[in-house]
Amino acid sequence: MIRPVALWIAAFLAAGAAHAAESPGLVFDDGFEPGCPGPGPGVTTGTGAALLLRGTVVSPANVFAGEVLVVGDTIACAGTSCAGQPGASTATVVETGGIIYPGLIDSNTVVLFNAFDQNDWAPQAVYANPADWFNDTRYLALVDAKQYLSGEGPGSVDLACELDKYGELKGLIAGTTSIVGNPGASSRACYGSLARTLDQTANDLGADKIQTALSFPTTVSADGVCANFLDGDTDAYLVHIAEGTNTAARNQFLNLNTVTSVDGCLYAPQTAIVHGTALTDPELTTMASAGMNLLWTPRSDVALYAASANVPLARTKGINVALGTNWSITGSQNLLDEMRAADQYDNANWGDTLAPSDLVRMVTDRAATVLGLQDVLGSIAVGRKADLTVIAGDCAAPYASLLRARPAQVRLVVVGGVPLYGDATLLAAAPTTPGCEALDVCGKSKFACVAESGDTLSNKFGQTLAEIVTALSNGISTYDALNLTQYKFAPIAPLVACP
Repeated sequence: MIRPVALWIAAFLAAGAAHAAESPGLVFDDGFEPGCPGPGPGVTTGTGAALLLRGTVVSPANVFAGEVLVVGDTIACAGTSCAGQPGASTATVVETGGIIYPGLIDSNTVVLFNAFDQNDWAPQAVYANPADWFNDTRYLALVDAKQYLSGEGPGSVDLACELDKYGELKGLIAGTTSIVGNPGASSRACYGSLARTLDQTANDLGADKIQTALSFPTTVSADGVCANFLDGDTDAYLVHIAEGTNTAARNQFLNLNTVTSVDGCLYAPQTAIVHGTALTDPELTTMASAGMNLLWTPRSDVALYAASANVPLARTKGINVALGTNWSITGSQNLLDEMRAADQYDNANWGDTLAPSDLVRMVTDRAATVLGLQDVLGSIAVGRKADLTVIAGDCAAPYASLLRARPAQVRLVVVGGVPLYGDATLLAAAPTTPGCEALDVCGKSKFACVAESGDTLSNKFGQTLAEIVTALSNGISTYDALNLTQYKFAPIAPLVACP
C-alpha cells in the first residue's frame, strides 16, 4: 500500500516533471544529449603537466565559450583563450564538447550512511519532528547495521574508510567534488580521497574550519564554537535545528540564542541552520539581521515532514541559501537528484520562483560562501582550486542543462586538478598510476580513478572500487547472517539509480 507521505511526494514530483516538459530543447534523459558547438569530446596528450579544458564555461556568475587552464591543483586561467599563459602550449588538451562548471558542493550529507537507501528504511508517516522517528524499530536496526560496518562497538568490523569512499564516489559520479559528510569526530586519512570531505582535515585545503552539530548543541559544545568564532578556527557552523513542523522544532531556534554562556553568540554569519522547516517570518528576520545562512534539504524534509524551509521568504530577506542531499535514506542519491527535487518543489508550491541559475549557485558559489570557502571553491576563477565538473548538455541553456542532467551525462569530474571520473573517451586525461577502472553508468562507458598511491591496510588509499564493493558487500552479508534483527540490509545501495 502506498503511504500518504509517498502520495504527497509523488504529487509534487509529477508537477515538476510536467513543468520540465514545457521547456523546449531541454528535455533530455540518458538517451538524448543536445550538443554544443565545436569539437569534442577528445583528448590531445601534451608534453607538460598542465591540463587545458575547452568548452562552454559557467563561472557560475557568467557564461562564455572558452578555456580553463589547470596547473597543479589550481586554476591558472579562465577566459576565451588561455594561449600564452605558462604551461598552456604543452598542456594536455581536453575538448569537452560540453559545459564546464565549478565542481558541485553538497553542503550536507551523512556519508557513512550512503551505502544504504530508502529500501533499508522509509518514513511510515508524516512526522512533526525527529523525535517521532528516531525510535522506529526498523530505523534503529539500520543504525545498528551501519555501526557494525563502521567499527562502532564490540564485534563490529571497521569498514569506515570503505563506507566513506563509497559515499564520496556516489557524489563524484554525479559531479560533486566536495561534501560536508559528517563522518564523525575521528579524522582519517582516507576521508576525502575522492570527493573532498570538507569537515575533515583530509580535505587538501590545509585545515578543517567547518564544525557541524547533527542535533541541538550542548552548552559546552556551543561555547567551544563561539570561542572558535573569535579565534578564527571556525569559518562555518552547520547546526541541524528547527527540523520538523511543531512548536518544539521552532523553539530550537529561539533556544539557540541562550544555549551558550554568552547569549546570542551563535546568531552569527558563520552559522547555517540545516533544515529550518519550522522557521517562520520572525526567525528568518533574525537570521537575516545576523547574517546567518540556510542549508536547504528539500527531498528529505518533504519525505519526513511533508514540509520545506521557506526558501523564497528567506531569499527576499537576503539570506544566503545552499543545498544539500542530507543522506540517501530519505534524501537524494546525489546532488543532481536533489537539484531536481528542489526545482520540482519550487514549481509545485512556490510558482517557479527559483530560476535554474539560482539552483546552480546553491551548489557552487553560494554553497562555498555558506562554508566560508568562497575564496577557494565554488567558482571558476584564477587562484581557485581546480575542482571542475563537465556535462553533456545544451550550451545555449547551461543552467537548465545542469538541472536536467543525470550521472550518465557527467562527462568529466576533476578534483584538485586530477580527472577522477568521466567518459571512457576522455580516459587519456586521467592519471595512469595506479590506474583507473572501467565503469558502466546507466549504459554509458565511464572510468573511475578510485585507487591512489598507498596501500590497502593502513590508509586504504590503494583500494580499487571493486575491492571496496566486495568489502562492504561481505560486511553487510555477514551482519545479516548474525540475525540480530528481523530486517536484512544486503545488498548495499547501488552507486546510481538509473531512470
